[in-house]
Amino acid sequence: MIIYSHSIKKLKLNYLLRVFAIFSILSFISIGSCTAEQEYSLDGDWLFKLDQTDKGLSDKWFNTQHDLSSWEHVTIPHTWQVESGKEDYYGVAWYSRTVAGDLSWREKIIRLEFDAVYRDTMVWVNGKKIGDHIGSGWTPFAFSITEFWNHSGDNIITVRVDNQFSKKALPYLRSSDWAADGGIIRSVRLKILPRAYIESIMVQSIPNQDNSSAKLDARIKSITPIGDSRSYSLFVSVFNPLGNIQSSSQVAFDETTPGMLSANIAQVIQSPILWHFDQPRLYRMVVRLLAGGEIIHQRETRFGVRSIELKDGFIFLNGEAMRLMGVEWMPGSDPRYGMAESPRFMRDILADMKELNCIITRFHWQQDQSVFEFCDNNGMLVQEEVPSWGGKTMEGDFSGIQSMHTREMIEPHYNHPSIYAWGLCNEIGGQSKAAHKFISDGITLAREIDPYRPLTYASNSLQNNHGEDASKLLDFLEWNDYYESWYGGSVRDAESNLEKIAKAYPGKSLIVSEYGLCECDPKNPTSDERRIEILKTHTDVYRKSPLVAGAIFFDYNDYRTHIGDKGQGSFQQRVHGVVDLQGRRKPSWEALKRESSPIRSISISDPRTMDSKTSASVEILTRSLENDLPAYTLRGYLLTWVAYDSNDLPLGTGKKVLPDISPGTRHQVKIEWPKIDALSRIRVDVYRPTGYSVSGADWKTK
Repeated sequence: MIIYSHSIKKLKLNYLLRVFAIFSILSFISIGSCTAEQEYSLDGDWLFKLDQTDKGLSDKWFNTQHDLSSWEHVTIPHTWQVESGKEDYYGVAWYSRTVAGDLSWREKIIRLEFDAVYRDTMVWVNGKKIGDHIGSGWTPFAFSITEFWNHSGDNIITVRVDNQFSKKALPYLRSSDWAADGGIIRSVRLKILPRAYIESIMVQSIPNQDNSSAKLDARIKSITPIGDSRSYSLFVSVFNPLGNIQSSSQVAFDETTPGMLSANIAQVIQSPILWHFDQPRLYRMVVRLLAGGEIIHQRETRFGVRSIELKDGFIFLNGEAMRLMGVEWMPGSDPRYGMAESPRFMRDILADMKELNCIITRFHWQQDQSVFEFCDNNGMLVQEEVPSWGGKTMEGDFSGIQSMHTREMIEPHYNHPSIYAWGLCNEIGGQSKAAHKFISDGITLAREIDPYRPLTYASNSLQNNHGEDASKLLDFLEWNDYYESWYGGSVRDAESNLEKIAKAYPGKSLIVSEYGLCECDPKNPTSDERRIEILKTHTDVYRKSPLVAGAIFFDYNDYRTHIGDKGQGSFQQRVHGVVDLQGRRKPSWEALKRESSPIRSISISDPRTMDSKTSASVEILTRSLENDLPAYTLRGYLLTWVAYDSNDLPLGTGKKVLPDISPGTRHQVKIEWPKIDALSRIRVDVYRPTGYSVSGADWKTK
């Protein structure tokens, strides 16, 4: 039954009618006492012990009477791989935490949630095994522990972790070129829920061709007690990015199985406010579970309205053709934290990537929810990937593991508008039969869960027999370009290969998913100057190619890896980045920022003084879609300027919001300020609407 539905864009709707309509909603529903779920963080102090002889299972370390006096205190999130003397230990370790019971939880569902444990995990509560999670170390998982919980006393949670290289996991054996840090590497929590609750909300909203409306599709699942005879329904409210109500409706469940209710919701949003990397605007959906007219649980999620398509050598975001650039970050590389980096630390890294003009990026493995929340709110397009890396991966049998990785990657992160594509694998030798099957299976799995987003894989085999590569199965092409490095050859070979790929795949778009310099091979010239040279020369090749829609430099940071050729212990690394392990910027950082800017140049005329005012002209030249990248329309960008005297004191300033500037055009702005004696220099900067720097220029006295 539809109680109320209204579009915020119907501006002629009388304000009093809107108030009355909202009041009518509330009059239909009595507010229950259990609507809000409770969440208790289990981050912080845990007990920890290595199990180097793997005797913990046989000696029953999970038993509530086991002596923990020799265990050490650690702070979760945690990895032992950055602790002195444990850096090279790959094996079994145990964690334990005591949590007091709460009598108010007796009628509730208690869930134990892990954001990620690397890798194979077994969990006990009060000596009873509640489950395991095997073969995937960066995806979230949870257990219902209600029946094992002691409400009137202490509860002991015990976790066994094994990060040995395995044939039954992804990544396969030692194939990953990043840190295999063992431990409870992300947050842990208890979630206290009513007996019937909303399990998941999956929302996708895509605008039509002219962006005048958008189709909203939502899938909502609820868990109910088996045998419960109550009548359930949902009340769904959508709020636009301005905080105004977009629609509200009561929805009946259309699928019912014992203990599970499902509802599919289809709505149309008129005149949607679109998500864009420079205007990252988010809608909010609030879902309430009703039983007999009473709200018994409430959850909410955020989502964006946007379309994404890759074809004809371009990325089309909301129908607008563009070519993008970015850089990939290898998390887990700071020797202080390893893979147990905090969300705050990760946000600082992502902010620095935004300062580098990073608009498009990729991760080799699944990331924490907080990463995508940052990208949603700050504007960055992300490809998240199943960590299948290397040709030897095809020697394993991953039918179940591949499915788990895919589902546990897509479902929790489905609502993030920043995720523009799912990556199925990386450098697996894409012309073998096994690779074709692996990718075909991945397509089937991903499409079942998410029929909307493009699918791809990063190929290192698009140098030969181009038309035989598994790339032909995907929505767009990705190629790791390592000419002048792993592939040998020259930058001209990269140019020639792009021409051959374009002929083999007409109408496709290609993202250069990796390029750069690894200082790993003594045969190749290595220095940061060489890194800058490869950045510039290879990017110039991509700019001229009508196939290349985007390029992702590899990479942001020198990164920790067990196959690193530099350093020891927690500093074992590959030197590949524009910052080092400790985040210190190299000269290549500035070079990457310049190359990744949509502004090709900013020039400032000699200033002129008339009466009490000094003025100058600023000319901005944007990169063209025809033969340059990155290229896209600048909307709502801010120009600022500061004038300095001979003592370098800032004495005059100003700012202007720029009009929309199309790719490949020139725009002039007059700037002025009060006359300054002994004017020595002028600084001009351009900022995105999100506040991040794009480009700048200086004028100095001759």
